Amino acid sequence: MKTHTLYLIPGFLTDKTIYKSFLEDKRFDVKVLEFISANSEDESLESYAGRMALEIDKTKPFSLLGTSFGGILAIEISKIYVPESIIFVSSVKNRGELNPLMKINGISNVLNYVSDNFVKKTITTGYAVGKNIAPPLKKIHSQKIENMVNRIDGKLEKWILKKINNWQGENTFENYLHIHGDKDHVFPIKNIKNCVIIKGGTHNIIISKSKEIKELVLDFLE
Repeated sequence: MKTHTLYLIPGFLTDKTIYKSFLEDKRFDVKVLEFISANSEDESLESYAGRMALEIDKTKPFSLLGTSFGGILAIEISKIYVPESIIFVSSVKNRGELNPLMKINGISNVLNYVSDNFVKKTITTGYAVGKNIAPPLKKIHSQKIENMVNRIDGKLEKWILKKINNWQGENTFENYLHIHGDKDHVFPIKNIKNCVIIKGGTHNIIISKSKEIKELVLDFLE
């Protein structure tokens, strides 16, 4: 495994915090591709993925693991620099697997009139309430997770929401592993094809089921 690097791509609202278990596991050679600022409100997803990919060492074999929105970024990166494999966790492989609510026409246009601060306040307030009453959030809540959510600025998050709404991409890479929870309400399992199902798993399985996911990933890579 040490001759093969696994690049971890966070999901919407997250950062390397969600990959703590992977980063501490000596069996993996892993690096996190952290989010960067969009060059402008109009920067394309393809351009953004290309800039993220500059951190990849192309001199040795590598794979991509994307969680949630990170899986979409993995697809776009794979079109620029070809990995050995792609691993999707709580993510989607094409537009057809997106939650129908994310594909409603005009969402991206509406977001043009919403302030970055409003997006930030909506998300942080939602988490503050949800960590006390929503079972999936209560299960993973910690000070580190709360700090992660509170670090957002709303600007990048608004850009991401717009890009998801307009995304038309599809994974054409054949060597992939898709791991998905059967209780995922962000990307409902009924829309997901060809995946390994985690029983009782929510959208947060990268944290709540990290041990199980690591073993699946390790077996796949080996």
